[in-house]
Amino acid sequence: MRPRISTLLAPLFALLCWGTNAQAADSYLTISTGALTGVYYPVGGALCRLFNEDSAYNNLHCSVQSTKGSLANLRDLASGKSQLALVQSDVLYHAVHGTGPFAQQGPDASLRTLYRLHRESVALLVSEKSSISSLGDLLGKRVDLGSANGGDRITIMALIEAMGWQSKDFGTVAEQGPDRLQGLCDGTLDAAFVVAGQPSQVISDLTGRCKARLVAIEDAKINQLIEGSTYYEQGRIAANLYPGQTLSLPTIAVYADLVALDTLPAETVHQLRRVMDARLKQFTRLHPALIALTQESMMAPTPAPPHAAMLDDANAPPASDATLPSLMPASLQPELSSSSADATTLVSGAVSTESTPTEVDNAVEGAVEGAVEGSAPVAMATGTVPAPVETEQPASAASNPVPAGQEPAVSDAVQPSAAQPAP
Repeated sequence: MRPRISTLLAPLFALLCWGTNAQAADSYLTISTGALTGVYYPVGGALCRLFNEDSAYNNLHCSVQSTKGSLANLRDLASGKSQLALVQSDVLYHAVHGTGPFAQQGPDASLRTLYRLHRESVALLVSEKSSISSLGDLLGKRVDLGSANGGDRITIMALIEAMGWQSKDFGTVAEQGPDRLQGLCDGTLDAAFVVAGQPSQVISDLTGRCKARLVAIEDAKINQLIEGSTYYEQGRIAANLYPGQTLSLPTIAVYADLVALDTLPAETVHQLRRVMDARLKQFTRLHPALIALTQESMMAPTPAPPHAAMLDDANAPPASDATLPSLMPASLQPELSSSSADATTLVSGAVSTESTPTEVDNAVEGAVEGAVEGSAPVAMATGTVPAPVETEQPASAASNPVPAGQEPAVSDAVQPSAAQPAP
């Protein structure tokens, strides 16, 4: 007996119904990130790229917003200016518990984590002519301690206080400006701390153009700081990641967490999960800092509790949209064709299409995990990232794409531009 037509069409009908239901729940998201030249902005761009490519199927419509970093991003969430934000793990801890810079406003019980993303390292750079060779040599020197009111300042000051130091223990530093790290090049700074994912365009610029040197961040008091917290870790900047840096250097590390409020609709989170489950491999290729991410690492505990919809098994999306390959248009398949990927590459932080997987693994995974030595610097592509909805500071002229007053940057496509502050 021949099967009934209704039986044959049932799978297609189910897919069409799924798509119709999803279209009834379109989600419009803005991600608050960081500097145009930093890691946060291209990572936010990578997320939006995935969401927007499949918007007709997953109903996520995404835009990227450039900001001054973690503190500004939390303000954007609270005000409704954005629905997602990238936040340093130590800053997130203080916000959730009402400590540090959030002591006056108290704990924020509304913050929720969606994913733990890339690792960020604290880099100590010293000028070419400086005699500084260790952390202990900084006392009395002219040291930049991060951008005022920035997430990097919180991390750096925790390190300084762990050493038993205060800001007054350092030499006078000129008033901060958009090009304050340029002092490592012109002789007005002896040292500076930069918090950034690795590799970093800022560090590449300072070590290449200005011959600045990287110095290890290690001390028994730093170990005590790490052991006494739930958000700091031992980190390592891989050897040969930057000009003149031939040794692997110990440091302190934090993470970048993708954060939302508890009021973000569950279906929006489910839609986001569908994309990330199906496109994780592609996502990890969109920026060197993301290359070591796995499903397990992205679900690691963070200072904020997970959004309820991240744990909702009853409504969880399928493990991969690839389970319906023959019914999906080719343009919506989990893996893009090489020509499509090339045409839409995120250039301010995308892995060069000329780099082999081995080259990227050796250089970048070593930076993220601190386990590879003897690798070559990563070659970064340059191009376009989704334009920000609103930048808190205007970008500079096209001939010099480094915006003023922004946080850390992450690309080895070094331009002869002034160094910028970190996130």
